[in-house]
Amino acid sequence: MRSPTDTSLLLEREDALAQLDAALRDAREGNGSVAFVSGEAGIGKTSVVRAFTAMHADDGIRVLQGACDDLAVAEPLAPFLDIARAVPGLADRIADGAAAARAILDALTARAPTVCVVEDVHWADQATLDVLTHLVRRLESTGVLLVLTFRDDEIGGDHRLRRVLGAAPAAASHRIGLRPLSLEAVDRLAGPGVDVRSLHAVTGGNPFFVSESLSHGPRGIPASVRDGVLARLVRISSGARDLAGFVSVVPGRAERWLVEDCVAGARDALAECEARGVLVSDGTSVRFRHEIARRAVEGWLSGAQRVDHNARALGSLLRHGAPSARLAHHAAQAGDAPAVVTHARAAAVTAAGARAHREAVGFLTAALAHRDLLQPPELVGSLERLSEEAYYAGQPTVSLPAGEEAVGLRRGMGDPLRLGGALRWLSRLRWWTGDGAGAAAAAQEAVRVLEPLGPTRELAMALSTRSQLEMLAGRDDEAIELGRRAMALAREVGDVETLVHAQTNVGTSLSRTDLDAGIALLMEAAEGAIAADLDEHACRPFVNAGWELTQHRRYAEAAPVVDRGIGIAAEREQSMFQDYLLVSRAILDLRLGDWDAAAASARRLVEQADAGEVLVALIPALEVLALVELRRGAGDATTLLDRAWALALPTGEPQRIVPVACARAEACWLAGDIAGIGRATEEAYELARDRARPWSWGELAVWRARAGLLDEPPPGCPPPFAMEIAGDPLAAARAWADIGDPYARAIALMRSERPEAVREAVLVLDGLGAAGVAPVARERLRALGVRSVPRGPRRTTRANPEGLTAREMEVLALIAAGLTNPEIAARLVLSGKTVEHHVGAVLAKLGVPNRREAAVRFTGMGTG
Repeated sequence: MRSPTDTSLLLEREDALAQLDAALRDAREGNGSVAFVSGEAGIGKTSVVRAFTAMHADDGIRVLQGACDDLAVAEPLAPFLDIARAVPGLADRIADGAAAARAILDALTARAPTVCVVEDVHWADQATLDVLTHLVRRLESTGVLLVLTFRDDEIGGDHRLRRVLGAAPAAASHRIGLRPLSLEAVDRLAGPGVDVRSLHAVTGGNPFFVSESLSHGPRGIPASVRDGVLARLVRISSGARDLAGFVSVVPGRAERWLVEDCVAGARDALAECEARGVLVSDGTSVRFRHEIARRAVEGWLSGAQRVDHNARALGSLLRHGAPSARLAHHAAQAGDAPAVVTHARAAAVTAAGARAHREAVGFLTAALAHRDLLQPPELVGSLERLSEEAYYAGQPTVSLPAGEEAVGLRRGMGDPLRLGGALRWLSRLRWWTGDGAGAAAAAQEAVRVLEPLGPTRELAMALSTRSQLEMLAGRDDEAIELGRRAMALAREVGDVETLVHAQTNVGTSLSRTDLDAGIALLMEAAEGAIAADLDEHACRPFVNAGWELTQHRRYAEAAPVVDRGIGIAAEREQSMFQDYLLVSRAILDLRLGDWDAAAASARRLVEQADAGEVLVALIPALEVLALVELRRGAGDATTLLDRAWALALPTGEPQRIVPVACARAEACWLAGDIAGIGRATEEAYELARDRARPWSWGELAVWRARAGLLDEPPPGCPPPFAMEIAGDPLAAARAWADIGDPYARAIALMRSERPEAVREAVLVLDGLGAAGVAPVARERLRALGVRSVPRGPRRTTRANPEGLTAREMEVLALIAAGLTNPEIAARLVLSGKTVEHHVGAVLAKLGVPNRREAAVRFTGMGTG
């Protein structure tokens, strides 16, 4: 029986190393990327990465390394703090959470080529994941290879790492999944005298498990890895066991000074542990060979031993000024409630500053578990901070109850200023969770409580919150009046944040009657927020301006606003606003006829919601996806629309209800259920006529006219709708052509009595891939007496067996010609985001990992 070496643990890892080598070659040429190295615990991720970096140790490549540890609540930006030790000045720059992502990107790109390794990102905190999301989107034209390792069996559909995986462009990412060793590989490791089949069965081919099992030599294969690890402890002295037990309560690795400070006779005990293969030391730190082994030893400790070891660690770390996150972890493990309260609250402040909102929630929750130790002001302050951090972390079931409890406590504390502020925040939370009436009540009470106190920032923001609620409800006169009051007060008290918030409300409401003036005010708010570095408020005007321009069918103006907003939201890691802007882009793509891009964006957002993320953009995402599937005659559009309607109706907001009602009407029309159109639009039409813009109720009006429920256009109805209702569908089709909406044009043409117009509609619908609608147009031709009705397009094509669309074939040809994404976007007159979607789809359909191989496949197709 052989004793496995680190080199032998690289068996069957040649492909993984080759992929990393190829990615590094690309980085040398200025084509950076991210490599996701995944697999179960013990599969050899670290061994592969260490072998890869060792292979290039003499190649002039800068290697930066950091890791995430399995703390009870993760330390914010921990891996980048590791990396900062090798990059002068970086630690100071990332201390400002808002600037951390840009500082880290600057540090990585300052020297090329650079390999940056971050291990165990399944344990990463939110701030680290935000930075990684920022990085993976920006590596394509750099000399950086970012290598991320994670356990794929620990990231379910709702894991936060999914956002990083989804953010990486397909053309600049590599998925390297490590699999268990084959029976043949285990046989090579084991050598003669071992029951290889039993060994493979017991270990499942896991390299670390195989290694641990073989280390027992002739004593035979242990029943489990835990048994094998603990068997080593039996064979060492009590002093060495005490040291191993202490190291086991320190996730990741323990500093050498910490071990020597807390364990008597540490140096001799450590030498014994190293000699027996229990621990590994690199001179500055001590660790187990694998996290699996650490957990096995930690689990073997008695409760008293675990408490004692953690208490010793806490005392030493406290004397050495360790981060509050580590102190909170060991305090909790030691059962020291006062220390938990002190250090968890401090850690929450640090986490919030780093934008690690989920971690801040974790720390505050730990502190509030001992609320009896908090004085009333500390308790209410912790609840308010918990409510705010949970809001930013997308946890409504935590945020709202904390906000409600904080208001209840504030009512008895005799401080109307803070009570008013708490009520204003509660209004926001209630609106966020779909309680429009409760939100309005809280905002109104906030204003009543604050007005007697005179001019204050809190009153200005309460007035602006009321303005926002009125704007969302479509009561624009009230929104503008309240918003202008808030603007005047914000200027008086010098509050830029409230000023831009109120400008956004007023600009949005104003745009419904004076679009140009409203958009101008929204852009003024955006520029003011950008100048003041107010991230959330910098994004919101772009969301609203893009939405209003799209709803007014001014697509050429909407596209640059939306695309700039997406860039700003991504740069500032404002995922909620980025999602809304992405769905706005999807609506634009749908209207402009790029249904592939529209469906891709909408489907990704729906999948995020299905994975557990709170998504304010879910309703329009469901609507877009449903319409694409409905028009293509694929999928289950009815289920999507039912879900969207169930979410939209309780909000009482026209902007959410009306588009879904129009989509439901279209579904009825395609199903031949003309009476259903009336039922689908009746409730929404009454609401829209009272509180929505003409472009919203105009679309409902035209559907009702198609169902025979309207004979003439209502006053103020926008031209394309009014023309069709008045009996001139050809004029409507020309108007839609001018606007740039090919599908709306085709539907208007179908309403004509002229066969040539309907025949043109058939061609447009076929070009769009509207397989669910084109048959209706063909039936219309037959009804008009046309005998020679054009056949639909074939479902398959011999020239394109990979199933690429015509647009994807164009993109593939340009990839093969060596064009970058920006160059492809310019050539095809598409947005960068749309090109990214197309490139990702091409690589996925071809089953290739990068652009180089896609170009090879294109050459092999024989096209040219």
